[in-house]
Amino acid sequence: MYNKTMRSNICGIILKVSYPTLEDTSSIEILGKPMLDWVSFALGESYCGSVVNSDGLPLPVLVRPYLIKESEYTVVLYSDTPLITRKTVLDAVTALKQNDLNALKMTRGYVFRTQYLLSIDKLPPISPYYFDEEDFMTAFNYKQIGMLTDALKNRIISYHMNNGVHFQDPSTTTIGCDVIIGKGVTIGSFNVIRGKTVIKDKVRIGDRNTIDGSVIDEGASIESSYVLSGVIGKNSKIGPFAYIRPGTVVGDDCRIGDFVEIKASRLGSGVKAAHHAYIGDASVGDDVNIGCGVVVANYDGKTKNRTIIGEKSFVGSNCNLVAPIHIGDDSFIAAGSTVTEDVPPSSFVIARERQTTKPRKDK
Repeated sequence: MYNKTMRSNICGIILKVSYPTLEDTSSIEILGKPMLDWVSFALGESYCGSVVNSDGLPLPVLVRPYLIKESEYTVVLYSDTPLITRKTVLDAVTALKQNDLNALKMTRGYVFRTQYLLSIDKLPPISPYYFDEEDFMTAFNYKQIGMLTDALKNRIISYHMNNGVHFQDPSTTTIGCDVIIGKGVTIGSFNVIRGKTVIKDKVRIGDRNTIDGSVIDEGASIESSYVLSGVIGKNSKIGPFAYIRPGTVVGDDCRIGDFVEIKASRLGSGVKAAHHAYIGDASVGDDVNIGCGVVVANYDGKTKNRTIIGEKSFVGSNCNLVAPIHIGDDSFIAAGSTVTEDVPPSSFVIARERQTTKPRKDK
């Protein structure tokens, strides 16, 4: 019905629209993208530019500076119709061509033969053609924007469901338009997944997560956590209530439990930090155990310093690792220690005051 050659012969122009109750609609974001981007996506490689809509100028005069004379067709859309699809645009061009028309009016927007548009200064009466009417829902107030947001959410989720993703409660989940989701993935309730996130096959996303700009590898599971600009390795388990901050890479088969915060760190495979720990600006080797209450003290008030923890090391509960510091492979840090110096491989470290027990003097 239409082909790539037709698309290359189209010049698409978007008129920016404002309303008394809204600012410029082209800049209002829906699901992380300005409405102008949603409309330009429908034009694809045919998008030629946008222009502020001026009621004082006839449309042919308004768009003339933006026309590409070599293009056979010109499509004029509006920034307040973010549901418009590429299929509808190409269907409208095809209808113009097959009916041998010079101009075609859609519910919101036009298609012209470019040479015809260059030859006129104002539009004659044009009978409208009707396509998928949902595509032309208009954002003229914030109530409409809410309805448009719901429609786009439903389109995105329907796309992923048709490709093998199981949403346990689609009505409470928001998926951004740039998110890629593999097959066999299960997504629970009240999730927000956005940015250029990639979720690979057989991942389980439990309830109440926020994932932004991250990669979640095969077989991983995330429960009630934040993952922001991070990488989660295969079969790793995150949460509940973990906070994976930007710049973090969690290796395969890791366990990051409740109230663990990790920032700008790289964890090897098999690392366990089950609960209540802070790991910042660190490199952690394979099969390291981080106990409850461990703090990597990375900031001295002026500089963020690095910590290295060698593979197969054990860091006991309530330890402070004062960066910069290097703990060698296969070392054991006793609970309650504050470590301020490098530790050689295969060492046992205990750095705490010896317990002293005395009778109470008030008895």
